[in-house]
Amino acid sequence: MFDGTQSEETMQQRNDVVRFIEAIMLPEQGREIFQIRIASKQAHSALLTRAVFNDDVADAQWARLQAARLTQECTAMLLS
Repeated sequence: MFDGTQSEETMQQRNDVVRFIEAIMLPEQGREIFQIRIASKQAHSALLTRAVFNDDVADAQWARLQAARLTQECTAMLLS
């Protein structure tokens, strides 16, 4: 959306994670996993909005760092 190539890389990473989750989840977990994905997406969107559209520079930086940290933690958890 804002960063060209990095946005494409992020979209590819997202697609990879979705395929991975779908490959390992049990069929009866579909609804629960879908709800978790939606809640995560909303929380991440709130952090990114706070990081980009924020007059408080320190708070914007905190939100950027939180978004990056949580993305890294999620990726690490999935790969472990």
